[in-house]
Amino acid sequence: MDNLGHGRRRAAVDHAGTQAAPPLDRRRRRHLQTREEILDAALEVMSEEGVAALNLTEVARRVGLRQPSLYQYFDSKTAVYEALFSRGMRQHTVVLRDAASAAGGGLAALRAATIATVRFSVENPVLSQLLFTRAVPGFTPSAEAYRPGLEAHELLHTELATAVERNDLHPEAASERGRGLLIALAAGISSLQEANDPGATFDEGTFTPLIEPALEMYARYFAPDR
Repeated sequence: MDNLGHGRRRAAVDHAGTQAAPPLDRRRRRHLQTREEILDAALEVMSEEGVAALNLTEVARRVGLRQPSLYQYFDSKTAVYEALFSRGMRQHTVVLRDAASAAGGGLAALRAATIATVRFSVENPVLSQLLFTRAVPGFTPSAEAYRPGLEAHELLHTELATAVERNDLHPEAASERGRGLLIALAAGISSLQEANDPGATFDEGTFTPLIEPALEMYARYFAPDR
């Protein structure tokens, strides 16, 4: 869910009687564009200094603002983390949904979505730390920022249930333990890759090739006739 704006304009009614959102005026578009530029600069600073070492003075400098002016867009460092978390959750959910949809559901969709998560994490190491680890002491995303992630959880539950219905996996795979193991595979391989071979792409990584055999082991462990 996009939380970049503050408030909504009254929708205009078109000739057919349906409501349509009015176009953004130039000032509003510029405000939203500057917010996105600030978030991009924040990611750059976090990639250089560490996820928890976000420096808003440096962020403001990179986008050509004085720090007091930056507070017109984000009222605190926590607000920047919150917006980045929301953006990352939306991006990850789209990646998962597209991968699962292309795979046709069930076990194939689980495999595709898990591989897509590892690829996303490797390609977006700063965001993945913010999303999937407690990299920023004291930061807890709001329910609204986390809302896009609920779709990702629902997708995982649905595809696990489908795999069980198709007799591709044992029913225990759809349990909390089964879901946890699948998530741990993706998180573990992503973490190993980032810790030991940072900067490598998914296709060039030392540890990323392990996701395929790890998923094979997962499927055998939860084989329907286990």
